[in-house]
Amino acid sequence: MNTIDIVVARYNENLEWLSEINDERFNIIVYNKGVNDNFIKLPNMTTINLNNVGRCDHTYLYHIITYYDSLTNITVFLPGSGNMDVKLDKIKRLIGLIKEHNRAVFLPSCCYKNLKKELYDFTLDEWMASDIQNRGLNPESKLELSEIRPFGKWYEYYFNDIIVHCMTYWSIFSIDSKDILQHPKEYYENLIKQLSNSSNPEVGHYFERAWCAVFYPTNNTMKFF
Repeated sequence: MNTIDIVVARYNENLEWLSEINDERFNIIVYNKGVNDNFIKLPNMTTINLNNVGRCDHTYLYHIITYYDSLTNITVFLPGSGNMDVKLDKIKRLIGLIKEHNRAVFLPSCCYKNLKKELYDFTLDEWMASDIQNRGLNPESKLELSEIRPFGKWYEYYFNDIIVHCMTYWSIFSIDSKDILQHPKEYYENLIKQLSNSSNPEVGHYFERAWCAVFYPTNNTMKFF
């Protein structure tokens, strides 16, 4: 079995759902951006406290930058709100496919002929946390708008003419370390800057739609359509 890190971006969730997917072969790293540590503790879990900026997208890039020289073969990126049924179903399917194939897996929610072109005009002015535990602690809804809008212009600025076809809602995915390391650390350090100033950035929703472009080409990560 390849070495697997489970990276969890936590705010105010209890993370009890992790016990449903846990495996002794996993290393679980919980990045805690909340004001408490009222969540399940597992023997194979490490907790790292972070400032509450950039939501899960900042957390994922922070992990890549911090552990760039010691990444495991497969990294699974998960939001702390995996307790929601629709998210937990996808997480369980993702973990099952990783175990079955012993490879990183990208499990799309939507597929397009050209993601950038079809989502070019996407913008978002307001958004509130979908998880009731998070919304109770932080009910903010107004987004910090991206300096580059709409999504298509932002995509062109960071990824030029790259054509990708799929995205995953809720930023639930895994990636092979080879696909991460084909880009220098400075590439990720540049990307994280736009996620480092706000706890509710519009650009986080752009990243949600663009993770395939971030790691393009994902030749070592399996896709299941």
